[in-house]
Amino acid sequence: MRLPLDAGGMIDELARAFEPKRATLRRFWPNEPDQSGYVLKVPGGWAFSHTAGEVDLEPVLHLEDHPIRQGEYLTLTEPDGSRLPFRIVSIANA
Repeated sequence: MRLPLDAGGMIDELARAFEPKRATLRRFWPNEPDQSGYVLKVPGGWAFSHTAGEVDLEPVLHLEDHPIRQGEYLTLTEPDGSRLPFRIVSIANA
């Protein structure tokens, strides 16, 4: 996941809106094709879209009220409702 963050570790919504290519996600599972797309602002939070449009939006939880910091967790929700926690192993300035 690549996101523009502010000094407090929150998604910098203005930077993301100005330059959407700074908010991307690549999903890769062992037995499935890779999927890439954009992190978009949606009512009630953020979502990941594999393609243009809202048909394939997957909610991304804990981004608006939860700072993104190294060593903490970020939870993604699959379309079927299953939650996938990911530990943030590094944060780098691009």
